[in-house]
Amino acid sequence: MSEQRNKQLLQLTLLLQLESRARLAPAEELPYIIVNETADLLPYRQALLWRLDAAKIEAISGVALPEKNSPYALWIKAILQYISHESASSAAVFTAHDCPPELAQEWAEWLPEHGLWLPLPAPLGVNHVLVLFREEPWQDGEIHLLSYLAEAYGHAIALTQAAQPLRPWRERLRSKRLQISIAVIIVAALCFPIRQSVIAEAEVVPYHANLIRAPLDGVVEKFFVQPNETVTVGQKLFELDMTQLRSRLSVAEETRDIAKTEYLQTTQQAMLDPTAKAKLAVLKSKWDQQVAEVDYVRSLLARCEVTANKAGVTVFDDPNDWLGKPVTQGEKILAVADPQAVELEIRLPMDDLIELETGNSVLFFSNVTPNQPLPAQLSYFSYRANLTPAQVMAYRLKAQFTDTAHQPRLGYRGMAKLYGTRQPFILWLLRKPIRTARLWLAW
Repeated sequence: MSEQRNKQLLQLTLLLQLESRARLAPAEELPYIIVNETADLLPYRQALLWRLDAAKIEAISGVALPEKNSPYALWIKAILQYISHESASSAAVFTAHDCPPELAQEWAEWLPEHGLWLPLPAPLGVNHVLVLFREEPWQDGEIHLLSYLAEAYGHAIALTQAAQPLRPWRERLRSKRLQISIAVIIVAALCFPIRQSVIAEAEVVPYHANLIRAPLDGVVEKFFVQPNETVTVGQKLFELDMTQLRSRLSVAEETRDIAKTEYLQTTQQAMLDPTAKAKLAVLKSKWDQQVAEVDYVRSLLARCEVTANKAGVTVFDDPNDWLGKPVTQGEKILAVADPQAVELEIRLPMDDLIELETGNSVLFFSNVTPNQPLPAQLSYFSYRANLTPAQVMAYRLKAQFTDTAHQPRLGYRGMAKLYGTRQPFILWLLRKPIRTARLWLAW
């Protein structure tokens, strides 16, 4: 009886020592203490520390560092994975008969007959299991004693994990699993289809404006309207210099009067002189010709005053740029447009060209209200590029505003964002480098 008490007292002392040793052990030494020094309390031949969430062996008794790809490690890992699915979170004994035949046939080669599944409880749940193997069956008293020690081990592991400092990011990047995850994310991001977009300068221009052109060759004499002024039908816009035409009209009227006088005098002579009758037809045609010349010059003078044939607002630059400037017949001077009928004109440089189709979405960011983009749809795409005032080769595009309730003011400028077709992100990212490489390598 005294020997039994001495044995129990010794086991209790060893239990307390192991608990103290485990709580004070550093994180890197704790797995080694669990699988090796537990033998001081109860004898066994083999011990393993199994991590449930990662399904890996953290420590093996008698081995400083377990070999992950050794035959023993691969076989015992399959055994522990099977037992972890079959056993509960409480202590349990198991043998080769509790495993599938394909795993149990090699049991005698690697392990003793009796195994003990001993979960290590922690505040956040069971994440580690101590697995013990020996030749003798496990007794209930021994399992009860080991359960106390398992609680201390679980608490010690939780403390080391909570107190473990964060590893530097360079050290964490050395993990193969993290490297594979990052590589998969990068590849997925590069292959993810995104919508192409490009930004270009844009201006709000009139839609189907009434162009006012020079009615004939001449010099602009005077403007009666200012830019962006509202005009009505018949209102005078500008006039050309009439000095030359007025002189021409005076000469034509004088020539007409002379022709008329000659014709009347010859008519009176024809009453007395039959030979004068032959001249009447020639003089009559000459008179009619001069009358037509006078009427024609008067029509030219009338055309020098240009009026609006449509109500709207005037669209042109500074009138002083036109005053005294020679113009040719048909040259555009200004336009009269409806302020409510506008569209967006876009100048897309050749270097920024992407695949666009009629109906593609467009967002217009006005310089006045850049925080309130206006939606539009692409309606026109020029077939070739032209030189802009900034000496840049660009395509001319037009877009129709879809929100008719909030039309921008005529003449507003800003930036337009055009959306094209979808393509992998890597192609969009390398679009310009690939084009540059093709120019250098002459593909």
